[in-house]
Amino acid sequence: MLEKVTHTPLAIEVRGLAKRFGPRVAIDDLSMQLRYGEICGLAGANGGGKSTSLRLLAGLLAPDAGTAHVLGYSLPQEMGRVRQAVGYLPQRNWLYSALSVRENLRFRAAVFGLKAPGRATELQIEAFGLDAFATTPVGYLSGGWTRLVELAAVLIHRPRVLLLDEPTAGLDPAARQEIWRRLTSLAAQGTAILFSTHDLAEAQRCSDLILLSEGRVKAQGAPQDIPNKLQASVLVVGGQESLSLLGSLPSWLFLAAYPQGNRLRLVIARKQLAEVEDRLTSLGCLTQRANLTLEDAALAVAHRGGDYP
Repeated sequence: MLEKVTHTPLAIEVRGLAKRFGPRVAIDDLSMQLRYGEICGLAGANGGGKSTSLRLLAGLLAPDAGTAHVLGYSLPQEMGRVRQAVGYLPQRNWLYSALSVRENLRFRAAVFGLKAPGRATELQIEAFGLDAFATTPVGYLSGGWTRLVELAAVLIHRPRVLLLDEPTAGLDPAARQEIWRRLTSLAAQGTAILFSTHDLAEAQRCSDLILLSEGRVKAQGAPQDIPNKLQASVLVVGGQESLSLLGSLPSWLFLAAYPQGNRLRLVIARKQLAEVEDRLTSLGCLTQRANLTLEDAALAVAHRGGDYP
């Protein structure tokens, strides 16, 4: 499959993309750019709009508003061409479990109209080290090997844009590392990669990260810069009783709270920082301000108790 020839370095360009399912906002006013060779992440809680964004850009859903160009093709006008040009990996296993690895890959090659599907299949089996499992039904493979076969299938037509929905979800560390080794290599060769994740350690691998909440972009930029874009602060509370504080504080006073060793880490809207400090001091607690991390930022963005940020 040959992509449309363009004179832009952008693999993906999105302006004001929106999608609703009835009254529910799935994604609203998404704008972004992704160059060839870059890796961009979509992060956020369930229902944030990550999967919908990927399906829109894969040409599987028609947007209600906005425009997008993927590999030079226009959305929604050229959805069919986009579907044939990109590599889209859904979150759930979509291979045929009763078919062997070889049969699944050959079927995928035929679907994309490759001139020599058998040859393309054998090349993928060799490239991904699948020789020992070539005749094994996919349903008998472990989660890590299944995901690797899925990635091999997604790449069989050599797409220059990859759209990956939770590509390493549920995998052990070794399988995750293997997937990311291949993705990093593809990016180095010029492939543009957009992926969704719940894992903030994975999000650090991106050149650009978009934090989504309830369909809306809450922060966007380099992962190391995102914490500085949010109006939130962190208090670390020490003392023996710190972990029992949650029952003493109104939930609306903080955006997130979680243990950090024998201390409590509170993520607080910046405008309420002084009030929370005063309350904790009155309870005899020792507090220390700390820098907002990417994980803190993601928790703040996912907060549903108000209109923050």
